[in-house]
Amino acid sequence: MLLKQEKFDKIITTNRNKDLGYNDRDGRFFEIQSSSTDTQEEQAVDAQNKLQQSEEALNALVDIPPMPDAVFDGMNVTGEINGVKMTASSNSMKRKRSEETADSDEILAAAEETAEFDSKTTLTDRISNSGAVSAAAVATAAVNAAVSMKSLSAPSVDKSYISLDSTDKAIDEEGLPLVYDKDLIELYWRKERGALNQRWSYFVGKAVPFLTKLVTLFISEGEINERHIPGLSRQARLDLQDLGPTFIKAGQMMSVRPDVLPQATLDELTKLQDGVVPFDTEIAVKQIEEELGGPLGKFFTSISEEPVAAASLAQVYLATLNDGKDTKVAVKVQRPSVLSTVSKDLYVLRRAAEVFQGLVERFAPQQKTNYVALLNEWAIGFYTELDFSNEAKNQERLRTALIDAGIEGITVPRVYDEMCTRRVLVSEWMDGVKLSECEPEEIKEITAVAQEAFLTQLFDLGFFHADPHPGNILKLNEPTAEGHTVALLDCGLMANIDREDQDHMINAVIHLANKDYASLVDDFIRLNILPTDCDRATIIPLMDKALSPYVKGGGAKKYEAELKKMYGMEEESMSSTVGGFQRGSSTYHAGK
Repeated sequence: MLLKQEKFDKIITTNRNKDLGYNDRDGRFFEIQSSSTDTQEEQAVDAQNKLQQSEEALNALVDIPPMPDAVFDGMNVTGEINGVKMTASSNSMKRKRSEETADSDEILAAAEETAEFDSKTTLTDRISNSGAVSAAAVATAAVNAAVSMKSLSAPSVDKSYISLDSTDKAIDEEGLPLVYDKDLIELYWRKERGALNQRWSYFVGKAVPFLTKLVTLFISEGEINERHIPGLSRQARLDLQDLGPTFIKAGQMMSVRPDVLPQATLDELTKLQDGVVPFDTEIAVKQIEEELGGPLGKFFTSISEEPVAAASLAQVYLATLNDGKDTKVAVKVQRPSVLSTVSKDLYVLRRAAEVFQGLVERFAPQQKTNYVALLNEWAIGFYTELDFSNEAKNQERLRTALIDAGIEGITVPRVYDEMCTRRVLVSEWMDGVKLSECEPEEIKEITAVAQEAFLTQLFDLGFFHADPHPGNILKLNEPTAEGHTVALLDCGLMANIDREDQDHMINAVIHLANKDYASLVDDFIRLNILPTDCDRATIIPLMDKALSPYVKGGGAKKYEAELKKMYGMEEESMSSTVGGFQRGSSTYHAGK
């Protein structure tokens, strides 16, 4: 039965000629009988009013601060700094100019695509879309208001697997803990309330226009078509770069998740692995000298003019030690003030996760994922990566453990512990090519070598590298003296797992290989992947359907093709892919 218009706080008309009523009290939409006989001019006025309401609702979220000035991207080094000679390739400045031009072209391309989309949107579409966007904005503002009334707590390490020394209570000059500490971070949040609100405003200023475009596309076309994905992905990547180190790191993490994102988005986010703008080498040298307690020449005879790699948290230089042998080393230097920036961003992400969780619970209650819990574990690990002393200990521990376990073919660079601090890490230099740049046959060879090393870490050592993306696995140009051909880099994010969980994981692998899905459900319950009250009768057939193609083998591409065929996913539509997985998951939730 259709309800009357006077029952609702807001009425919207979609481009499918349906009127929807929105109730503020419980945040739900209902279909109503349309009685509109307005002229096109009256509809245009109504659309303008709805857009204004949408803008007012979004303004309830934030007061958007002005855009920051463009980041200064370095200087021309003359060839010597503090008595140490600089080294640089002849193409470095040419490459920098090329990168700047490419960035400008990408920004223009994104703007042109947005303009093209807007020009193709009809008045009817805009009228329909404006109402839906307005209602969505009202709902989002309501959830955000509820979240803002809460006292947000920092993530707790009680249930975390991250490897860190929680007994260390050292703090920096701003009062921030150098090792992740829930209570000290919450104290910092209370002290920096104004700065946190400003950072939240800037985040929403980036997020809202992007999400509004997604909503508009979905409403106007009924899906987000594949032709929009490259442009949306490019804009997302540019926004993440503008938001800074924390969000770049999040994008890097998602760039290796083909199970979550379409290939065009993965390709775009992969640029974040190497596309980070470096900070000034003069600043890096100053930080090295302050951390090591002396002039640069006391420790090194040469250092590269520009970083050989720039990441979200730090950048790496090629240097030679002042040891009489000019030993090549990698010098990793933390970005200035990054700990303060990350601490504020953790608040922003924590608040964003609460808002998103609230919207999911309101509009998609069948989705049971705890996004706040997922963010918490990631946040602890990310903060821990800022402690290079912890990373040095982890790196040396992993190197020694692999040697003691007799693992052949893969090595971890040795650490020069006496030259490592919270913000500087010096380790053995490795010449090689990243896994992401290797040929398929080379990747096949590396996989065989790395597989044993990672399984040993997980099932035997209980101490494993938790960030094995392709940029952290290096195919060496020449074998080491011990015959190793692969190097595992960056031990900033390591995790521990106890023997009980190791046993459950090993049992799960055995049960999966034997297609014993009933026992696999028990393993997942013991690992807290599934709740104890889950509907086994529903889950077991779903496991059989989803996992049996994987057990048959044939590689990831074959498994992906089987899944798409199974769930009716079309190659040209991202929404069909998402919808396919949701159909599978909704069967489970309906059975609970």
